[in-house]
Amino acid sequence: MAKILVFDKGGRKERMHLVKNNKAPRDFLQGIDFLKSKKIDIQHLSSSKRYKRTIIFFVGRFIEEIVCKFSDIGIRPLSVFQFRKLINNSKYIVSLTDGFSLSLGFYYSYLDKKNKIKLAGAFHGLSDYDKKLPNLFKKFYYRIYCNILKRLDFIIFYGPADRLYSIKHFNLNRDKTYIIKFGVDTSFWKPNSKNNFYSKYLFSIGQDRARDFQTLIKVKTKKLIHIHTSLLDKFEDENIKITNGTYNNLKNSFSDLTIRNLYQDSFAVIVPLKDVFQPSGYSVTLQAMACGKPVILTLTKGLWAPNIFKSFENCILVSPKNVKEIESAIKNLESDPNLYKNICINARKIVEEFFSINAANQSTLEIFENFK
Repeated sequence: MAKILVFDKGGRKERMHLVKNNKAPRDFLQGIDFLKSKKIDIQHLSSSKRYKRTIIFFVGRFIEEIVCKFSDIGIRPLSVFQFRKLINNSKYIVSLTDGFSLSLGFYYSYLDKKNKIKLAGAFHGLSDYDKKLPNLFKKFYYRIYCNILKRLDFIIFYGPADRLYSIKHFNLNRDKTYIIKFGVDTSFWKPNSKNNFYSKYLFSIGQDRARDFQTLIKVKTKKLIHIHTSLLDKFEDENIKITNGTYNNLKNSFSDLTIRNLYQDSFAVIVPLKDVFQPSGYSVTLQAMACGKPVILTLTKGLWAPNIFKSFENCILVSPKNVKEIESAIKNLESDPNLYKNICINARKIVEEFFSINAANQSTLEIFENFK
């Protein structure tokens, strides 16, 4: 039995096949192969395994779904229960998704207290956990979160702002918190040979609820704004194009090759965000920058590399919910070919220097080297 069990949302085999055929990047492989190459004893599993078709699981799932829908918090103890035999035969359990991290901490805080197995949970937006909770239940869930986080032996973040706020808010021991740096596959995400200064469209993409597409659709520009998301319903507007309104149906989604082409051929990529601690938008931002695109990015509380992103040097930063600043950013790029060219060049440079897959792998390795 492997010393370390690593859980993520799945789809790895399908993605590996695409990567080997140069049809997908290595961005979301979580460094598992790299860790194995360093002789770390890992078994990789999907936390989204379907429940067994029994009465217990049927009733339990029904209760979980009601609670999760009400709270917008994905605590599902049955998802841990179904792996309990594998878990009990391992030394460390690592979750790379928010929901399963919470579920692990909950299960071993409340349902199997005597089991002292080592747990590591990763979070993409821990600080913003209660945004949709009714005020009446915030104290109740705060106590649950404190117990869950106390039970986790290692807490992993993807952005420094989320980490620092969570340490203070939940009174966490800083020594058990870590950061995984996100990196992109610069051999896949790369510029094309075209001069896209005269491109007639702007591109925006994203599926997480920290996206602020409601602000983006108010932007007035001569260029078409193409938004690829499941968060907006399609509507008639000659200046707005919305694709993939039913993202859960994967047949309607774009391939990575199509998304790369959309980045490359666009005039610029816009990443509109709500002002959250979650390091939202990092994958799209870095993928687009690696393709040599000017990125118009919302400056949020959770910006994951504030010392690296320089407005009007390697990107353009705008204030949250500020339509005028987005419009001004577009006009500045349109009116200054030299500014446009320099941002394109510098965008690619900083991704190669700071946000490569190798940098991400090294930060992951530093965490896993603690599992002894």
